Amino acid sequence: MAREKIGALVMLLFSMAYGLLALRIPLSFMDQGEFFTSRTMPYALAVMGLILSLMILILPTADPAGKRTLKEETHGMDWKKAILLVIGMIIYGLVMKWFGFIISSIIFLLCGFYILGERRIKRMLLAAIPLVILLWFIMSALLGVYIAPGELFYMLGVL
Repeated sequence: MAREKIGALVMLLFSMAYGLLALRIPLSFMDQGEFFTSRTMPYALAVMGLILSLMILILPTADPAGKRTLKEETHGMDWKKAILLVIGMIIYGLVMKWFGFIISSIIFLLCGFYILGERRIKRMLLAAIPLVILLWFIMSALLGVYIAPGELFYMLGVL
């Protein structure tokens, strides 16, 4: 099975699970009759993922001449970096409640840059801090999404 077929199969399973989990998103009484609700985007993403992954699975591969094994397809990939980034994402999700969006996102980006090979701290800080502040501003000020500052700030009495 070619690499793109394996990836499409994983994406198909992920999209199916994502779509099923979107059913659990609670709707308020006022939202039940609305056209666009908190479930709309997850449904759309799940359907797009299903369609695209099914197309990749059904359509012929780009290399019909020879079938390569999974080991041959994945040879030369840097699995250590990929695994470290996935572990970093899991830790990021766990500490966001305590450190808040801004601090945990900056730390996650700095760690991700380091894992990917960047060693210049000034460049890493100049990339991470403005990006996180810009994303926070867009989400909180422009889109009106409340982002909690983090439990740590409440425990310290800062907020």
